[in-house]
Amino acid sequence: MSELAPTHPSLPLTGAGTLLLAALVASSACERGGTEGGRSTETPSADSANVNDSVPAVIDADWVASKFQAPPPPERKDWMREIEKDPMAALKQMDPAALQSGRNRPAATAGSNPEITEIRAEKPADYQPEQPLRGWPPRVGQLYPNLVLKDQTGQVCAISDFEGKVILLEVVGLTCKACHAFAGGNEPGKSRFRGIQPQPGLDSIERYATDYAKLSLEHPEIVFVQLVLYGMDGRSAPTEDDVRDWASHFGMDRRKNQV
Repeated sequence: MSELAPTHPSLPLTGAGTLLLAALVASSACERGGTEGGRSTETPSADSANVNDSVPAVIDADWVASKFQAPPPPERKDWMREIEKDPMAALKQMDPAALQSGRNRPAATAGSNPEITEIRAEKPADYQPEQPLRGWPPRVGQLYPNLVLKDQTGQVCAISDFEGKVILLEVVGLTCKACHAFAGGNEPGKSRFRGIQPQPGLDSIERYATDYAKLSLEHPEIVFVQLVLYGMDGRSAPTEDDVRDWASHFGMDRRKNQV
């Protein structure tokens, strides 16, 4: 008899053992995943993933600012029309520079530059009349020097005493001919103050305010302040007698808020 080929009974057992081991490992993994830390093993949805991606891990100021829209531009008003409708309300709201023409040169357009024929040495400019003055004209809400002075009655007063009112401030020099005219020196029948002839062709500030701004300086919300800078010598500060004589000559009445 020929020798029979040996059989391999271990092969089927090995396959069954492999299946049983895989099942035990899968069952153990499921039990550990369901009980470990009491945490859920659900896969996050696409919506939640998108939300989490849009929010940075660390929220900074730039990211927060990017979520807000820029504020609308301030409303531009026609102050000339506003003055016509309600002069007092307009004067209290508008910036003094609103009615003044720009002091800056207009931007040069292409092809408008003149041809340079000579090169000159650059020199620092001591005076730039076309540049805006620093801090002038003042803006609404801007702090203004609180001048403390003496009025025509000898009482000490300050600019802050008239807070909440419209202050018309006129600078005066006792030898300035234009100042004499603005004070009313060219009015019919008005005599000269200390022999000085007012500059011809100029009306008083009160007349200009009435004709152009349609305002009366006797309005209770207006304070008319004349700031006398220098006396009759053109250099020194005015004396109390100078201020008193000036106010008396041109009818400045302290009771009417005319200082």
